[in-house]
Amino acid sequence: MGKRFFYTILITLIISININAQAQKWTLNKCIEYAYENNIQIKQNKLSNQLNVLEIEQLKANRLPSLNASDNQSFSWSGNNYNTNTFSINSSIILYNGLQNNNAIKQSELNFKAGEYNIEEVKDNISLSIANAYLEIIFYTEQIKISKNQLESTIQQLNNTKNKVDAGMLPISNYLQIEAQMYSEELTITNTENQLRIVKLNLMQLMEIPINDDFDIEIPDINIEDQYKNLNQSIQTIYQTALDTRPEIQNAILNTQSSEQGIKIAKAAQLPKLTLNASIGTQFSSLSEQINYGDIEAVTIGYLESNPSEYVVNDQPSMYYSNYPFFDQYNDNLYESVSLNLSVPIFNNYQTKTSIERSKINLQNSKLEIINTQNTLRKNIEQAYTDLLAAKKEYDANVKQLTSYQKSYDDASKKFNAGMLNSVDFLIEKTNLINAENSLLQSKYKLIFKNMILDHYQGNPITI
Repeated sequence: MGKRFFYTILITLIISININAQAQKWTLNKCIEYAYENNIQIKQNKLSNQLNVLEIEQLKANRLPSLNASDNQSFSWSGNNYNTNTFSINSSIILYNGLQNNNAIKQSELNFKAGEYNIEEVKDNISLSIANAYLEIIFYTEQIKISKNQLESTIQQLNNTKNKVDAGMLPISNYLQIEAQMYSEELTITNTENQLRIVKLNLMQLMEIPINDDFDIEIPDINIEDQYKNLNQSIQTIYQTALDTRPEIQNAILNTQSSEQGIKIAKAAQLPKLTLNASIGTQFSSLSEQINYGDIEAVTIGYLESNPSEYVVNDQPSMYYSNYPFFDQYNDNLYESVSLNLSVPIFNNYQTKTSIERSKINLQNSKLEIINTQNTLRKNIEQAYTDLLAAKKEYDANVKQLTSYQKSYDDASKKFNAGMLNSVDFLIEKTNLINAENSLLQSKYKLIFKNMILDHYQGNPITI
């Protein structure tokens, strides 16, 4: 009984945790962070920048001496059968090459920093896309809520009209027209719910999440007054802030600095190159024989000129040849060498000259890219600022319009209920109110998104 009770509690806890996990709502910040971790484009850019890290490490390692060992074993069966073996260790280090390697390291470090800014630019674009999709979900959710309130009002009006029709106070046409309005509003809700599912799918795809019916977001309280703050600044102030913070600007600047290093690297090919080399080696041959010395023997080495018959004798050790052991040969044939190699470029078919000119053109193009990026940023900010100002004016106008239509609708409702207004005119007033509510809702989220874009250009976190 105790174990069964324990397992029951455990299963209940697991189910509860799963339900809570499914019911957990996504905040905008959580959506953005999740996309940063799972977006394929961000991962690809990070991998590309890891190649720059490897390049830096390799270039730094190039300043160290190289060390190579080689062993050559050969056999011959033509004539005398024999074999040879040669072993050597070689080392080399570049003492001077016009600082080419140092400049290449600096260039790779600049490329790495530019790659980091490129990743930030991709993140910024993704965060803005996610924020837009997030706002669309809030917009359609709020639109559904408004539409349901409108439908509830229409149903109530339909019931009131039915009672009056049944009492003979109104013709049946009034009831049928309001009923048609009710069905139209139900269709609007259905279409809006379908649109809500589509924008949720869009957000999940941006986040690289498989479609999930339980996916839902947290709808924050939005203070519309906060959306006006960027209008308190000038376009020039916003642009100057963007120049100091935007990753695409920093990326373009670093690419220009990298091009400057490219010129130094190309020019280094005109300078002498000094290399220090060292080697140690030995060899063995099976044809080699070792000379051995035996007992002392009297050996005739000549004769006297005064008496050719009298020979000159010298005591010498006897000599004979024997196998030359492998390790003895390795020890006896050991050699060492150190050398300095100076290479002075004189003519290489204008390859260096062409490389330098190509690097200069790359630098000019990089400088133009900075200007182009700055101009594009300025134009985007000018457009975003103008859009925000227009969105504010549109929102303010829609607020006034809704207030007016709400009063007109309230007055029409009283007249309709009193039998002083026909259903056609009443439904016109209701349609005007519905359109005013939708227009205000659209202008509200347009205003929020336009303000978000200006925050984005100033490097501010994407928030609602």
